[in-house]
Amino acid sequence: MKNRNLLIGPLLSAALFLISGCQEESGSVPEVSEAELTAEVPELSAVHEFMQPLWHDAFPAKDFDAIRELVPQFEPSLTALDAVELPGILRDKQAGWDEGKANLQTAFDGLKAAVEAGDEEGMLGYAETFHMLYEGLVRIVRPPLPELEAVHQHLYGLYHHYGPGYDLEKIRRAATDMAAAIPALQEAELPSRLADHQGHFEMVVTELGEAVGGLMAVLDDPSRSEVDAAIDAIHSAYEEIDGIFTNGSHG
Repeated sequence: MKNRNLLIGPLLSAALFLISGCQEESGSVPEVSEAELTAEVPELSAVHEFMQPLWHDAFPAKDFDAIRELVPQFEPSLTALDAVELPGILRDKQAGWDEGKANLQTAFDGLKAAVEAGDEEGMLGYAETFHMLYEGLVRIVRPPLPELEAVHQHLYGLYHHYGPGYDLEKIRRAATDMAAAIPALQEAELPSRLADHQGHFEMVVTELGEAVGGLMAVLDDPSRSEVDAAIDAIHSAYEEIDGIFTNGSHG
């Protein structure tokens, strides 16, 4: 019996060592820069300098001379737009952005060809398509709902930087900031074109809030696997909400 008791101390020490070894230590990653969090593309705004007179003045007046004068002025800004890199917070929009840019250039090439051919109906048709595709790019960059973007500002760093780097201090801060942003999102109303999806929106926002609460709970006694799973749950809920705006449905 005495020998058995003598073994208890070393065994307990070994067990505690193994348990502590399973808990991954917190990492440390740099803060996400303000530029990476800013959903702006100045090169897209530069295109608007010429789009405004084309769409609001020349097009409705069928002023073909003005259209002819404006078309070559677009080329430098479209070249700059083609070369731009999206800020990090828009990285999940890259595929749609690339497709939109390509379609915009195709429409512009059609407009340019119509001008060169003196095809007035073609000029009007391509000008309308050109403007529509430009507005599509603007929607990619512009946050669909300020209250959702307030959550995304913190989720971006959490999902792409702090979580992968397992920086518990920054993970906790991001979770706290997201939790503070959830009540305003719960009160938000969708724009009229998406009013039919308000019920689904509210349901998924509730799921997002629960997922954020789940992350805060596991952070009381964190393990890497549980923290990663909780962050993934938040990201999945956010993507479903964002899908309401990008797809116009939840099916």
